[in-house]
Amino acid sequence: MSNVNYLDLAGKVAVVTGAGGGIGRAVVAALSKQGARVVATDRDSAAMAGVDADCRELDVTRPAAIRALADAVAVEYGALDIWVNNAGYMERMPALDLDEAAWQRTQDINLKGTFFGAQAAARHMVAQRSGAIINLSSYAGVKPRPNCADYASAKAGVAHLTQCLALEWSPLGLRVNAIAPGFIETPMSSWMHADAATHAEYIGRLPARRLGQPAEIADAVLYLASQASAYVTGHVLLVDGGVSKT
Repeated sequence: MSNVNYLDLAGKVAVVTGAGGGIGRAVVAALSKQGARVVATDRDSAAMAGVDADCRELDVTRPAAIRALADAVAVEYGALDIWVNNAGYMERMPALDLDEAAWQRTQDINLKGTFFGAQAAARHMVAQRSGAIINLSSYAGVKPRPNCADYASAKAGVAHLTQCLALEWSPLGLRVNAIAPGFIETPMSSWMHADAATHAEYIGRLPARRLGQPAEIADAVLYLASQASAYVTGHVLLVDGGVSKT
């Protein structure tokens, strides 16, 4: 029996965007626990209070800022091994009520930010001939949902983008994968707890009969960031308690 710890990330340099939220915090903790040196970023530096990492402010809607951060990390740490595009935004509303500003904000954070984050990281990873990029999609990007046309379309774009980038960059030594979470217990899902009836209705739709936890998404990130998934690229991993199958 092998004693190799394929989840070991000792010495690896990782960047996590959206680190002030529930999933982002859990991802930072999981990567750090396995020995990675983590740079945690968020557009709101105050949101990262208590995050045990090298915390830096970053607005993922600004490609120049993303490139500057990736360049700085590569120089300061001597490498850039893992990039987690976790920053996300969702505003539930009927499609007839969506205005251009709301649409654009959702696309900019979820899709534009993911592409330019991946691009900035890949420029350094290609030089190393190694690296793992993990994008956060959503089950809503796999299965259509009402009242989130902007979010669902952006996350579908993330899933397809992930596969396109894997085709381009895997021959250069990179792995590019995505995770598609279902309903996870974070502030973004607080609307599910508006009242007991709403909560019971949505929990009843989930085959797992519970919300997922941020740590469960972090475990999936850890798998895709590590040698445990050395032969996995271009994959969209559903971590959704089965809801996409309903």
